Amino acid sequence: MFYKEKLKVARDALKAEGIDTWIIAGQESATNSEPALTVLCDGEFIGLTALIFNADGTSAAICTPLDINGYVNYGVFDEVIAFPVSFTDTLAEYLKKKAPKKIALDYSLENPSADGLSVGMYETLKEAFKKADIDAKIVSAENVVTKVRGIKTEVELEKIAIACAKAEEIFNDAKSFIKVGMNCKDVYAFFQKETERRGYGYSWPKSCNPGVFSGADCPGGHMGAPDFPISYGDVVNIDFGIMVDGYSCDLQRMYYILRPEETSAPEDIVEAFNVVRDGIKLAAKALKPGVTGLEVDTVARDYITSKGFPSWNAALGHQLGRVAHDGGPLLGPAKPRYDKDELIRVPLDKDMVFTLEPGVPTRAGRIGLEEDVVVKEDGAHFLTPPQMELYLIRS
Repeated sequence: MFYKEKLKVARDALKAEGIDTWIIAGQESATNSEPALTVLCDGEFIGLTALIFNADGTSAAICTPLDINGYVNYGVFDEVIAFPVSFTDTLAEYLKKKAPKKIALDYSLENPSADGLSVGMYETLKEAFKKADIDAKIVSAENVVTKVRGIKTEVELEKIAIACAKAEEIFNDAKSFIKVGMNCKDVYAFFQKETERRGYGYSWPKSCNPGVFSGADCPGGHMGAPDFPISYGDVVNIDFGIMVDGYSCDLQRMYYILRPEETSAPEDIVEAFNVVRDGIKLAAKALKPGVTGLEVDTVARDYITSKGFPSWNAALGHQLGRVAHDGGPLLGPAKPRYDKDELIRVPLDKDMVFTLEPGVPTRAGRIGLEEDVVVKEDGAHFLTPPQMELYLIRS
């Protein structure tokens, strides 16, 4: 099945970018993936295939004779052409007839979700272009893919929200599991056991999902769970994402391990939590169609640093969807790692989904929250209720 809402987004993007033809080409995509394909349909390439979408509203599939009936049955292509002998000859014949002036292909230096064209396939396409003898400019399809993948349909938004809700259930169950004396690895094992017991997948590789970090001296980053004990007075940060029905979430929640004499977390820890929480709320309010990722990042970063906390060494957020890191523009700062126009200065679109994930250090460990939001006209909407207070653990 091809998702017709996505095909409309693609055609609108082609017109906006002044691109005549978008070609998605490959073979055996189950072993050599093409990220754009999975966003457009639930199928895969088997033999040599080119899916062609034109700004004039027409489309074509060029494939092997064994694959032709499948593409006919999809019912979305104006032409389905089986190549009897030569893929390049058949593609060249089609292109000569259409005579596009600008052709977009799936390659990109910055966006992995738009970089599905293999070198071998590119050489094959070049041969077809030469045979077609057309004067066409070849450009990256990254701006088209950014919109097709990034602008979520109502069905996609519902699925991401369901993944968030299911992850929240496990976060809540962890409140009665986490105890002083446990190791971060124990909590890591609990989350994985619950994920698999409930039949969910992982938003990123199991080896580092979830990330579990407890206390000021605990190693952090993309590493799963270190061999580190959970102690009284620690904040425990859990970075966790599951995949449900093909769509992912990516959330961070914060727990505080009460000392025996405490009934609440210390004021400085609560203050740090509230600053991160409120920075997220301000960023969400600013995240509207037409703003850039740099602008949204600046709102949260300026607020948090104005409260006396250091700037964190990461972007404020990334796109979310099929996987946790879904490609495309970021909500990021103008630092060397992110300072590229296509990453942080692209106007964002309604119904794109982002994480918001600032963090600050404290004497009890890093406080980092992560919320999943969708861009709307009045500011971003949370796909699951945000964490408003530290989860208190009494051992």
